[in-house]
Amino acid sequence: MKKMGLRWGSMTSTLAVLALVAGTVSAVTVATAPEAAAAQPVPGHSSLVPQVPRKNTPRISSGEIWDIEVVPQLNRVFIAGTFTSLANTTGTTTTVNQRYLASYNLSTGLIDTAFRPTFNGGVSAVEASPDGTKLFVGGTFSTVNGVARQKVASLNLTTGAPVTTFAFTRSTNNQVTALAATNTTLYVGGKFTRINGVLRTGLAAVNASTGAIDTGFTNNLSGGIGVNGALTVQQLKLTHDETKLLVVHTGRQIAGQDRLGVGLINTQTKQLLPWRTRLWDENLAIVGGVQRIYAGDIAPDDSYFVVGSGSGGDRPPISDTAIAYPIEGGDFVEPLWISRMFDSVYSIAITEKAVYVGGHFSWNESPTADQPWPGLDNVGYGTGQGLSGYGLGDQVVRRDHIGALNPVDGTALEWNPGSNSFEGNKAMEATARGLFVGGDGMFQGGVRTGRVAFYDLNSVPAPSTTDTTIDTPIEGRVVTGGAEFTIQGTAKNPQGIRRVQVEIQDRDSKQYLQDDGVSWGRANNFYATLGAGTTNRSWSLPVTIAGNRNLQIMAKTYGTNGVNDATKAIKKIESFSLDDATPTTSINGPSGIQTSTTFTMTGTASDDHGVNALTYWFRDENQQYLQNDGTVAPIHNTFRGTPDVIGATSATWSYEVTLPHEGIWRGSATAIDDAGQADLRSATRDFTINSNAVAPTVTITQPVAMTPPFTVPTLVVAPGAPITFSGTATDDESLRTVEITLRNSTTRENLGADGTWGAGVASGSYRVSPAGLSAPSYNWSYTTPFNLTPGSYSFTVRATDNDDLSTSSSNQGRLTISAQVPGDSPPDGLLGTTGTLAVTDPAITLAGTATDDKGVAGLKVTVFDNDTGRYMQDNGTMTSGYNTLDNATLTVPNGTSTAWS
Repeated sequence: MKKMGLRWGSMTSTLAVLALVAGTVSAVTVATAPEAAAAQPVPGHSSLVPQVPRKNTPRISSGEIWDIEVVPQLNRVFIAGTFTSLANTTGTTTTVNQRYLASYNLSTGLIDTAFRPTFNGGVSAVEASPDGTKLFVGGTFSTVNGVARQKVASLNLTTGAPVTTFAFTRSTNNQVTALAATNTTLYVGGKFTRINGVLRTGLAAVNASTGAIDTGFTNNLSGGIGVNGALTVQQLKLTHDETKLLVVHTGRQIAGQDRLGVGLINTQTKQLLPWRTRLWDENLAIVGGVQRIYAGDIAPDDSYFVVGSGSGGDRPPISDTAIAYPIEGGDFVEPLWISRMFDSVYSIAITEKAVYVGGHFSWNESPTADQPWPGLDNVGYGTGQGLSGYGLGDQVVRRDHIGALNPVDGTALEWNPGSNSFEGNKAMEATARGLFVGGDGMFQGGVRTGRVAFYDLNSVPAPSTTDTTIDTPIEGRVVTGGAEFTIQGTAKNPQGIRRVQVEIQDRDSKQYLQDDGVSWGRANNFYATLGAGTTNRSWSLPVTIAGNRNLQIMAKTYGTNGVNDATKAIKKIESFSLDDATPTTSINGPSGIQTSTTFTMTGTASDDHGVNALTYWFRDENQQYLQNDGTVAPIHNTFRGTPDVIGATSATWSYEVTLPHEGIWRGSATAIDDAGQADLRSATRDFTINSNAVAPTVTITQPVAMTPPFTVPTLVVAPGAPITFSGTATDDESLRTVEITLRNSTTRENLGADGTWGAGVASGSYRVSPAGLSAPSYNWSYTTPFNLTPGSYSFTVRATDNDDLSTSSSNQGRLTISAQVPGDSPPDGLLGTTGTLAVTDPAITLAGTATDDKGVAGLKVTVFDNDTGRYMQDNGTMTSGYNTLDNATLTVPNGTSTAWS
């Protein structure tokens, strides 16, 4: 398998962990032994699912889909998300007002109007027991149908009413984000620290019938390293024999043992397994120390699993990738393969034939991609980054927000429905009938599905005796504009092939390539050249496509017996010319919540020849577009503008817009070059407009009292003792979190998002308040768990409210602290040579001078590779862990001034 057996890094530091026991709570112990048989259903697929989804499923026009659960015993589909209504697309096309959780018939696609639960908060997860007798939900709610059910509940499968016997889960203190169930046990993951009155952080097991906590299952999470220090479970999956539980999470530890990102628990012994990957331990620093793992699923034969990550930037191996691991193993388990996805992966579903992935990506690795992945590690190829994936040529294939990977090596299979989602597809469920995909887009596979698409294996037509295939180019291939390439395929007919007709259509203009091979117009056919044979023949057609176009190739076989292929073979590809590349666009601002409906959107645009114009559109959360007269309508509408310097190869732009109402809006900008070519991907950004929004404020009272905004002199303290920072945070409505940063710029020691401290720790925002404060004010405090070492420290504090407004940079509390021995000034070390040094011998000598008022005892040197972002270690290797080389030679040891080398 691809990349099998490679070591993905080396350990660069050892972390000391302090365990704090808060107390003991007694509760009912419940036996929850898992079923011995393979109770979790397997898909049982013998082929890929079709590329066109069913057209009769309910249509949801707003919100996002978070989770999908299919209960085949009842022929029912359950969907969870932020929607508020859904509508039938067949029969009586009435709209049903149903928030957060709904059900529909798997066969007919009709909404189940008897299933009408009501929630006072969101639903993040929905899960059924394998026998189809129990249904569970998790989220932020605290009531179901007005009955107290905090964050997790069991529902009646027919009506959605809360099950009265499952009444013990009334005191879960924070959001539930993931669920997994056997017939007897429900595994619960989330942001909570208490469930059923028992202390459990992030992960618990409860009785599936009563909700009583399993006190023998004590696998708490710790060390939040998610975004803003979040500690939560992103996905829970059981192996199909129910002997192991896969935990995908944003912590450092499970049960007090390091398991960054992924852990496996033995469901029979209820103990954490020794299985461990070091991939995140060794690479987290290169993405800012923030864990963005998001999705996961287990293969039907339980031999491997795949996890995916949301976007911290296109940076393999742990950001914007899909990673396959064997289930078996101990410490240092290596990936089977790592597939570079170039943007966020939010959902994964594995069948016998494919690893289906959903997210916000636009590219997948081609079967011809370089190993271990295409492109440079420290260069981004995502949308809006330079040439995007177009710069990688045949290393990639186009896949918009949905794709299928080869289980053997993680490269793209020829399955490319395409999705017009915005954030991306965040829910997937593979069943015996096919594949369910949920997101926030209205179209998938060319069908107006409305948020949930069902790729139904029952809709695949029976094999035809007359058939056409297009073998090359492969689906989603980017061919070089202006250069000849050959379309090839096969044709079959039991009596013989008379001809194969090929059509080449521009998908944007809907025009067809004409006989001259240059112009575009009405529908037109080319006759392919047939190869040798009678009933099964190859065919080919050489073509040259000028410029940059989104293309659809269609081919159809005509038999000598008068029987023709009932359906055309179709391939979607693109042409792209580097001689005159399409422009790229980015949106830089504004950021944060806007308090006025009139604001200025700004950004940059670049092109190899020059940017001449830009187009913009704005759409509200109900998918209504801003019109020229200032109103909104479902009709797509654009506005035209120009860059600050027309014709510049790199330009800035701005556009002032007035929106008709507040709420969540999405803005888009598309650059157009001097040849009239538009950015093929455009740029988008979401804006929240709330005129009543006020950002929270913070103050510092210790170690020195001050209220921002202020200019802070450097505070000088003696090293050798801890230091306490404290103050207040206030908001006009309700605070959510208070966070600090702390860094020693002299020693490169940092405070991590999980509260760890050290030179190898990636700097992050550490939360010093409880999660989800929901209070107008909070007295915050932080005492360093270490004695200050000499050096220069920078400290900041900020607060974030429930509207997602954070203290602005200019109003954050800031301190600069110099920890130095009284009467002893810090030393000064200088390099004798600066700038660029051209060398031919890899062995070079660095030299300079060092001075100190008391005497120079030693000197440390740091060697950093700007291309790879890695540091030289003592053994001469380069890794991501910060390191100093301590073997510099002093000409005058302990002198007040000395040369060194």
